[in-house]
Amino acid sequence: MDEKERMMAIFSATDITGLDLMAGVARFGGNPKLYIKIIKTFVDNIGAHLDTLAGLAPETLADYSIEVHGIKGSCYGISANKEGDMAKELEFSSKAGAYEKTLVGNAPFIAAVNALVAKLQALLDEVGAGAGNAQKAPEPDRAVLAAMLQASRDFDVDKMQDALKELEKYEYEKNGELVKWIGEQVTAFGYDKIEERLEAIL
Repeated sequence: MDEKERMMAIFSATDITGLDLMAGVARFGGNPKLYIKIIKTFVDNIGAHLDTLAGLAPETLADYSIEVHGIKGSCYGISANKEGDMAKELEFSSKAGAYEKTLVGNAPFIAAVNALVAKLQALLDEVGAGAGNAQKAPEPDRAVLAAMLQASRDFDVDKMQDALKELEKYEYEKNGELVKWIGEQVTAFGYDKIEERLEAIL
């Protein structure tokens, strides 16, 4: 059994309510190594955003809606559909100015994501989050970086993840750190940072 087969066997045997692991793998081109890297980035970064949600107050409702929108995209991005749906409801209520409704749903949502993170960490521990043997390339493709830049400008999470998937197929002779940084910013919702850095490069 090779590494991909081993990882897929673990995914098949793992049951995390609301998380469609097979759909997640398919989303990233059938590459479980890439998918597990995206999960690791989610686990590493989501806590700070949940802390922001925990500070919900009537005067922060507009900022809350922006934050929970980003979390929604990140949850759907790893095929955590239950949590993504919860975030969508909170986004709707917060955008509508329904503070009390948002407040009622906020704590259960934070608890649900924290529970998900614990299960994902257990999965990471079992699978391992190594990058594996990537294809070699001199440096990140400028056309793909340009696509990432446009997607960040448009706040298009799907296209950002598509570009990231393409970038992470390779091990680069130079500027590999840029790809790692972009991956971290995508999950951390640092779209403005991606835009600023890529504009300087391109």
